[in-house]
Amino acid sequence: MHKIAVVGTGDLARAVCYSLAAVATTSVEVVVIGRSAGKTEQLCYIANARAASGGRAGVAFTPFVGDVERPVADVDGALVCASSQSPWERLTAPSAWTALVGRAGFGITLPFQAELALRVGRALPERSWLINGCFPDAVNPLLAALGVPVLCGVGNIALLAASAQAALGLPDQTRLRMLAHHVHLHEPAEGREEVRVWCDDEPVTAPADLLVAQRSAERTELNQITGFAAAVLLDAVLSGTPVETNLPGPLGLPGGYPVRVAGKDIELRLPAGVSRAEAVAFNQRAAVADGVVVDGDRVVFGPAVAEFLPGFAEGFDVGDLPAATARLDALRERLRGEPLAQRRGGVEMPV
Repeated sequence: MHKIAVVGTGDLARAVCYSLAAVATTSVEVVVIGRSAGKTEQLCYIANARAASGGRAGVAFTPFVGDVERPVADVDGALVCASSQSPWERLTAPSAWTALVGRAGFGITLPFQAELALRVGRALPERSWLINGCFPDAVNPLLAALGVPVLCGVGNIALLAASAQAALGLPDQTRLRMLAHHVHLHEPAEGREEVRVWCDDEPVTAPADLLVAQRSAERTELNQITGFAAAVLLDAVLSGTPVETNLPGPLGLPGGYPVRVAGKDIELRLPAGVSRAEAVAFNQRAAVADGVVVDGDRVVFGPAVAEFLPGFAEGFDVGDLPAATARLDALRERLRGEPLAQRRGGVEMPV
């Protein structure tokens, strides 16, 4: 029997586990790691009940509460679905901090998205795999620069590709190739590039038309798609069944790409005429719009961060991540306690 870990008990982790309980084709024990005993046990109860009612007798979910290092030390692989910065904070606890995130770009939260994934990656046994669900477009290249092998991510381009697949009426993504970044979950700002989509190696001339339903849907509902797609991916990795899809952060690359996954092996499947360098360059341009660029062993934030943290405009080396995280965390705590001011046009800004 395979054994994997799912780290987290939030919306994404629940969607993944509930979907995996229904789609798993191979025997697997899923160790769900959470901070709250009640939430972790409830998640496992529901997932186990779904697996039982669907005839998945070889699929089991086991709760674990505590530090991640111990339970991930003997698993075949892990999926990280938790971080120290919720993407929903702007809705649940708006503050001057969430206003800064809105202004600077989600990329400012990179250190917080990477903390737990880095711990999990370093604790995994050799030859196991790591899949990251927390801002993989930027976190995965950071992990790779720090020497943590990461297979790929989930969400972002995977959500966009699933939406495009549905709009095109395709049975799978074999004919669908996409280049897209986390920032493309929303309509790009004026002057910024839209996602690039190919069907049968022919460019789709109006790719935004394929994403109208996704971009107008309630964000909290989209994890139902992301979680299901992640469960299908996990099952393919466990069973070794080859699948052609589109994923964020494959092989530690920035942004999202069309890929072929066969067990623990993954390779790009770029459209004809598009080189790896061109695909990476497209995603790095999108990363600028998202507020952070990870280029080799260097992390560079956008200019809005430097207004609050002088020196960050030049960026920092990945080896200095702990110090950078501490400085950013101090800023976050300060801004969380400050009120919002209104800028012209009704845009909320930190005072």
